[in-house]
Amino acid sequence: MSDNPFWPRPARIPSGPRPGRVEVLVVGGGITGVSLLRRLGERGVKAALAERRQLAFGASGRNAGFLLEGTAANYADAVAAHGREVAREVWDFTGENHRRLAEALAGRAGYHRGGSRTRAASPAEELRLEESAELMEEDGWPVELADASLLNPRDGELFPAEAVGALAADCLPGSIFEQVEIADLAREGLLPIEADEVILATNAFTGRLLRGIPIRPVRAQMLATAPFATRVVDRPTYADHGYQYWRQLPSGEVLVGGYRDRAPEREVGFGLATTPLVQRHLDQHLRGLGVTAPVTHRWAGTMGFTPDALPLVGRLRPGLAICAGYTGHGMAFAHLCARVLVDHLLGGPPPPKWLDPGRFQE
Repeated sequence: MSDNPFWPRPARIPSGPRPGRVEVLVVGGGITGVSLLRRLGERGVKAALAERRQLAFGASGRNAGFLLEGTAANYADAVAAHGREVAREVWDFTGENHRRLAEALAGRAGYHRGGSRTRAASPAEELRLEESAELMEEDGWPVELADASLLNPRDGELFPAEAVGALAADCLPGSIFEQVEIADLAREGLLPIEADEVILATNAFTGRLLRGIPIRPVRAQMLATAPFATRVVDRPTYADHGYQYWRQLPSGEVLVGGYRDRAPEREVGFGLATTPLVQRHLDQHLRGLGVTAPVTHRWAGTMGFTPDALPLVGRLRPGLAICAGYTGHGMAFAHLCARVLVDHLLGGPPPPKWLDPGRFQE
């Protein structure tokens, strides 16, 4: 039994001599960081990436590999929380993120677009899914509602850590530096590489570098089995407002995650240890699917949650920007967030207002 994530981390990328100064320093080696570095290279910017551990060590290498539209909330709940116009913009944005990321991966990282399914775990949730289907159809997104579940045919899946490695391989050789510690951005002279601009791609760990950022670390737990010959799920599936999620790989392994709502006060912080309580719920879910294959991996990861479940993308102050806070849906947002931020820093239009990192300031 392994307590490491099911997804193998990308191979170590050879780094060249560490430069004394670059135009842009990206901090963080997850899906956001490599997307930022890749886009900076496309725009001809001299940039480097510094990662405290290894590429995809954080949430980017510990999630289920869902590539979905929208937020963790269903569309009806998102409309209630943000208004119809913003909800529509968010779904458009994540749809464009999917398109851009699929284009960048070019068939790598196990990418497949076969749709996802959201199942209702209660009569109340079933009603919200029915409302979501009506609203989505009115706004131009074809969905199918049947048997207390909503099918979104445009969603996809991938191997998340491999996706990080694939994007990193597209970056300028020698521009990625792993095992680089950055202690505190509030103090001068502590950067490992001097830069005109620093971009924080540190998601849940942002608060460790800079105080006052409204991103809360929340733990998620998962398990994976050995290959199981019977197909128990046809596509990535969500239930109970995103507190339960599971998928089966083409090779037969079944991955199950979630149930942090069973102990919400404990599933916070930066700890990567699993807990017996949540893992028992995952085991029970596995039995409910009829899976008898042995569990081979149990692991946890830390997500970055914002107060309104939308990311923070933009400048915090001159010379310092942020691209983080995905509330468990980094694969849905990060690649396009990175592109939008880079283009803005180079003179393009600002990110949408609902991404503004200053929106929580009084």
